[in-house]
Amino acid sequence: MSEESKKLFETTVGMSFIATRMVQNSIQNKISKLRDDVNFEQMLVLMELDYEDGLRPSVIAERLHRSKGTMTSLIRHAEKNELIASAKDPSHKNAKRLFLTLKGKKVHDQLAQMIRDEMNFATQDLGDEERKHVFSAMEKVILRYKPNFYEV
Repeated sequence: MSEESKKLFETTVGMSFIATRMVQNSIQNKISKLRDDVNFEQMLVLMELDYEDGLRPSVIAERLHRSKGTMTSLIRHAEKNELIASAKDPSHKNAKRLFLTLKGKKVHDQLAQMIRDEMNFATQDLGDEERKHVFSAMEKVILRYKPNFYEV
């Protein structure tokens, strides 16, 4: 059966979308049981700042493939919950830099391992070769849409 004659959820991309949503929803459910001051999307911001503190919102938005409006909302809520702090960027007059607060670092450290565990659970039935094939296939899809993906 060709990809065109299949139902959307039966296609390669459809299955990828469903699998991704299932993992994301499971992680969100686990986060909400542990904390009421952070959600999955905010946790992605905390993870970016843990990896590289002091980023500008535009850099995080590009890395997470989110709009400016979405980032503004995520930042506002994370600041309100004292997970991140912002400071003016001395090298750019109208820009700001974002930093993890001590509370944000604590929240990140509490939840990051749970996220890793959930990602491992989701793929535990895949052998090494299958993992390599899935990674390679998803990388090709990503690079089709964003050829400079690794440059961000």
